Amino acid sequence: EMERARAIYKYALDVLPRSQAIEINKKYVQFEKQHGDRRGIEDVVTAKKRFAYEEAVKADPYTYDNWFDYVRLEESAILTESDYHRTRDVYERAIANVPPAPDKRLWRRYIYLWLKYAVFEELVAEDVERARAVLAQARKVVPHAHFTFAKLWIHSALFELRQLRLDACRKLLGEAIGRCPKDKLFKEYIQLELQLGEVNRCRTLYAKYLEWAPVNVAAWTAFAELETS
Repeated sequence: EMERARAIYKYALDVLPRSQAIEINKKYVQFEKQHGDRRGIEDVVTAKKRFAYEEAVKADPYTYDNWFDYVRLEESAILTESDYHRTRDVYERAIANVPPAPDKRLWRRYIYLWLKYAVFEELVAEDVERARAVLAQARKVVPHAHFTFAKLWIHSALFELRQLRLDACRKLLGEAIGRCPKDKLFKEYIQLELQLGEVNRCRTLYAKYLEWAPVNVAAWTAFAELETS
């Protein structure tokens, strides 16, 4: 009764505390190697890796590279609807570990968890509303008074552009340069308007850019080259 035996192993691994499940996990691996098909062996290898990642994130939840490896494992194992829920659960647990201080060095890896989560929702789960909600929450979490991440604002804006919501895209970029202006944000916004052929909007943006950074030689040069062209 291989299926009954497999069900017992899986149930035990679900309900037992991890500290007590090490031995039964080894037995389950041996069982699948002897009696399982290719899919069963892949499942048990995934379970073994999952067990190791759980131990790693439990030991230090602020080592974000462990969370990246964990979500990558879950994404690679998606076959059913429940697998999507399991992957989301790992993402939610990962982003719950907010860096303990407003120090940008501590936040750099953390913010990529949010971006990866948004990409997962948009491209893998194909759930646009969830992706939008993830990006909105990410913008709320970042302490913009101390620092910001241009890549987060740009990703959010381009996400809206991919949904054919140009007004929402412009609104996000406008909010970004209003709250936390950066060279990269101005350049990205100007480039977007230039691609759309909105020259007057480019002029307005350059005016704001130079008002914020009047000694930026590259910005003056780019504005002059725009007028030349």
